[in-house]
Amino acid sequence: MSELRVNRYDGLVPYQDAWDEQRRLHGARVADEIPDTVMLLEHEPVYTAGKRTEAHERPLPGSGAPVIDVDRGGKLTWHGPGQLVGYPIVRLQDPVDVVAYVRRVEQFLIDVCAETGLAAVRIDRRGWSGVWVQDGAAPPRKV
Repeated sequence: MSELRVNRYDGLVPYQDAWDEQRRLHGARVADEIPDTVMLLEHEPVYTAGKRTEAHERPLPGSGAPVIDVDRGGKLTWHGPGQLVGYPIVRLQDPVDVVAYVRRVEQFLIDVCAETGLAAVRIDRRGWSGVWVQDGAAPPRKV
């Protein structure tokens, strides 16, 4: 396995600052100037709207957090204090199978949660990608 660098960022990081850093690291990774890298951080409150976000799904003005349109799939996602976000900047093997890569990352998160005593699962429902925990009757929460 190749080296994996972990960059931790202190405090709350504005989304745009983290996005700029992702692009910088991506360029360095493509140029083979850095090893595979994961950014770990918490954002200031923000909604990111993926390509499938519909107008009626966007928060109303004054929701307390800006909405930033992003070039990823999916819909609306909230990020903010108390939520650790990881951004992998990695070189994938050719041919690139993004779905298989995402499933491996999900399984890694499920395994890490299990090691800490937290039961985490995938939910097989359209629009529910990722890793989730359920606490009895409460709605599932995304890891």
